[in-house]
Formats: sequence, structure tokens, C-alpha cells
Amino acid sequence: MKSFDRVLVAVLTLFALGLVGCTDDPVSPVASDAPDPFDVAAEKGIPVVERHGGAPPAGLVEFTAGQRTVECWPYTGTALDSEPSDPVSLVMLGEADPVAIREALLSLDGDRTAYGFPAVYPFDQPWRDCIGGSAQATWEADVGWTGGTIQLTVGDFEPLRFHLRLFAVDDGLTLAAAHFEVLVTGTTDHQVLSWELAEQFVVADLMRAGVLAAPPVPTEVITAAPSFRIIPAMIYNMLPPELTALTGGPPAPVATDVPLDNDGRATVVTLADLPAPTPCSVALTHTAVFDQFVPRPYCSTGPADWLQVTGDVVFEAAVDVDVNGSYRVRTGYEGHLTVVPVNPATGEVLAEPFPACVKGRQSGRTGTRRDFLTASDRMLTHETDGAQINTTRLTVRDPGRDRYRGFVRCIDAEVF
Repeated sequence: MKSFDRVLVAVLTLFALGLVGCTDDPVSPVASDAPDPFDVAAEKGIPVVERHGGAPPAGLVEFTAGQRTVECWPYTGTALDSEPSDPVSLVMLGEADPVAIREALLSLDGDRTAYGFPAVYPFDQPWRDCIGGSAQATWEADVGWTGGTIQLTVGDFEPLRFHLRLFAVDDGLTLAAAHFEVLVTGTTDHQVLSWELAEQFVVADLMRAGVLAAPPVPTEVITAAPSFRIIPAMIYNMLPPELTALTGGPPAPVATDVPLDNDGRATVVTLADLPAPTPCSVALTHTAVFDQFVPRPYCSTGPADWLQVTGDVVFEAAVDVDVNGSYRVRTGYEGHLTVVPVNPATGEVLAEPFPACVKGRQSGRTGTRRDFLTASDRMLTHETDGAQINTTRLTVRDPGRDRYRGFVRCIDAEVF
């Protein structure tokens, strides 16, 4: 397989890069005893979106998996609503403790040639804890919303990787979502290239780990088929032939966006004899260089409102597993960027540069009686006419506190 340095993209939105905390931020002071930023925003007349986890999302499905009936939302999402991010692609039964599943996958080497995968990157890489994955949740009838606390990857932050999220429902059920993705050059965002390849990849590694108690079987169709989401044409046309072939899409170039193949079926795997979690502490860090032309991600004045964004974003993650098999994760990112308004057709500079700050934090725990996942993301730009702010916060399975809040403050809001 050739180098993927050719995976160059001329455009993509500024990403769910979540969001900031500069010292002169008028809504979110950084002191630990500062007022809640959402309360402050509401007091200043900024509309705050707020959702609680009592109501299920739209589009629930019910299906048989092994000896049990599962009723769930067959997608993942970021905001406790019905807007799907990824399809649920694996239903794990039996000894389905996600901490033990993590242990089983991390115990493997990268040799998958016996299962038909090539001995090239990223197919020859071992599993590791993830850095730079957004917080997501799914919904199951017995427990409500469940956060994807454990995230794993095969491959580095760039250029390519497999990405797996595990959602612990109960002792006998874990739902999972997997995808194969590429880093969009010059951004911190990843573009999904395949759902199906990632699903097959994870099942093969569970076979390699020797933890399957029965042959894997598909569910009925539970998610959108024959496709779900798309690969933008501009990105697709920049991919080398080796990658377009893996997506199952047509030869490049294409004139329209390419649908991401999805057969709509998850794979049911029944697990047994998983290894006991090994106590450990893992620290990860990655610096991503942002250097790209992007549409303004929020407070846009129209389709011609584009920005050139440059600067470094530093990602960090810390994972701890204790002697009792309790898993804890803390992740974050922070960047101070330079932003220049530009003409998207010519690259002409249209206004003076201004700073932007991005910052996000996640914290989660599973394997205990108080499983939880919390995440906060913030983006702030300091422009000539004032500050523009985008802020979100997600709390999942903190008992009685499933909650999502978010607000956007634009310059023309005239509330400060």
C-alpha cells in the first residue's frame, strides 16, 4: 500500500473541535469557583439549548440477540437528541465487560495476515487507547443513555486508523460502534471511510483473541441501508486508489458525494473467557498542526464566509485501570489559533487576522457502580467587532444528571 501523504484536502469544516477558554472570554471565566457559563449566557439573553436524558431519542429498534431482546437506539450521538453520528455495529453479549474487552484487544499483536489483512499500516498495528475522540452516547431501554467511555484505536492520530467506542449497558451487554477513518490534512478532524471494514476488523480480532463463545451472527437491519452518511466528493477525489477501493466506492474522480456503504446490520458476538483487566496507567499526547481553508463553523454570514486557520492543537489523554478492574479516562485538547477571513475562490485576504482559542475536556469511569462520562468543548474567536463563542457540555450516566447544554453567541447578538 502506498504512502497516504497524498490524502490532501482543500476544504473541510472546522470540526467538532470543541471549543476554548481565553482569559478575556466574557461568558466562561476559567476560575474553578466561577459562575456556570450556561447560567451566565442565559442571564445575558443568549439562548441555551438544554436537553435531559429522560426521553428516548426517535428511531428505537427492537431485535433478538442471543437469548435476550434488545431495545435500543441503533446509533450514537453527541447531544442527547435524535441526531445520529455513527451506527451501532456490534452487539456484545455474555462476558461483555468493556474493560475486559479492552484488555483482550490490547493483548493482541498486529499480525492479522491469517485473517486476510495486509501487513501494512494501519492493518499491522496493535490496539491502543484512543486520543482525540469526541464524547458520544447511545440509548438502551433498560438503562437509558450510556456514554462511550472506552475508546480504542488501531493506528495513530494520523493519517489512518480504526476507531472503536464501547458503550457498557449491563453485565451481559455492551454496544459498540466502529469505523475506519482518515485525518483530513491540515485539520484535527477525521473523515469516516468505511463502517463495514471496521466491523469486520473488530470481529476478526475478537476471533484472534479467542474470546468468542459462539459464531458471530448478524442482526436484522437496524440502521440506515444501503448507506449512512457520505464522503464529500472533494475529499474522495483526493484519496489514493488504494483507499477508494477500501471504501467500496467508485473510481475517482466523482462529481457528487459518495455514500458510505452500510448494510444496516450489526454483528452479534457472544464473549467468554476474557482476560482479567491488568492494572495500568497510560499517558498519551499528540500535537496536530492546523493549516487549512475552512467554512466558518458557526456564526456564518453565508456560503462565502471562509477562514484560513493555522496553529497547533495539543491533545492529551490519561487512562488508569486499578486492581479492581475499574477504568478511568481523562482527555483534553487545547489550541491557540490564528484566523484570517479569505475569499474561498481566490484565497484573497479580506480582513485582519484574529485569534481563536479551542479547548475541550473529557472525564469518564466504567467498571464501578457510578459509571459516567462528561465532556465540555468550547471555541472562542476574538474578532475586530467582538467575541464569538460556541460552547457545549455533555453529562451521561452521572446518576440523575444525563444532560446536554450548548449555546452560540455571535457578534450581531447585541447582548453584551
